[in-house]
Amino acid sequence: MPYHCPAKLNLFLGIEGLLPGGFHSLSTLMQRIGLCDELEIYPKSDGRLTLRCDIQPTEDPEDNLVLKAARLLKARAGKPELGADILLKKRIPTGAGLGGGSSDAAGTLVFLNDLWKLGLKREKLLNLALYLGSDVPFFLGPPASLCRGRGELITELKPREFSLVVVKPSESLPTAAVYRKFDESAGEKLDCKAFLKAYESGSIEDVGASLYNALEAPAVELEPKIVSIRKLLEAYTPYVSMSGSGSAFFGLFKDLSSAAEAASRINAAHPDLFVCAAKTLT
Repeated sequence: MPYHCPAKLNLFLGIEGLLPGGFHSLSTLMQRIGLCDELEIYPKSDGRLTLRCDIQPTEDPEDNLVLKAARLLKARAGKPELGADILLKKRIPTGAGLGGGSSDAAGTLVFLNDLWKLGLKREKLLNLALYLGSDVPFFLGPPASLCRGRGELITELKPREFSLVVVKPSESLPTAAVYRKFDESAGEKLDCKAFLKAYESGSIEDVGASLYNALEAPAVELEPKIVSIRKLLEAYTPYVSMSGSGSAFFGLFKDLSSAAEAASRINAAHPDLFVCAAKTLT
């Protein structure tokens, strides 16, 4: 049975400053959505870890977070005989700010911890997750959380249900380059308190009006073409924002049928774009 690894949206993303080591201190509300990659893992006892993907990867397979997660967990277990054949089915676009790689890494930790019968508690897995990337710990927790610091300070929130459309252009944005541009431009710093209040209300009007991403302006400065994606969505809903460091944008809708209709129209007019209607996971 495949293990589903969902994408995430940053409904709010603020940057509070710099941490030692050059990492940025974040304040972000993330929620998982019903767009998922799939993992199939077959444990072996020959010590070998292999990864197959149903699409051509953009990076060297050896650099894939799934393999890195498997190796890290194996090293933590101290059992050289542990192995696995891993099949990754990609549905979440890469370079989008949707957390696909981080979700895949988290799924690998959870799935292999079970298949290898290691019995590691969540706290141990969280420590490994942070080593793999700032977003990875989020995917080991509840579907909606306020994450601070590098992403390791997680406050669980009652998840809210929204319908949405995700649109990603062919252009992708390197995360490090977007953060550098933010630093160069001394971007705006906005506190998350107002957004948390809006999110608690569960109102699409309140949440939609409070959507915020401090990285959107520097991302647009790096790649001005992505503004067209925001405008496409704004033709169907006023509640639009960018996720993560881009280049995907999302729009909130009152119901899934409205979201699906908008997605269908955008896809028909722009078949070169990635377009997906989904719901937040609760």
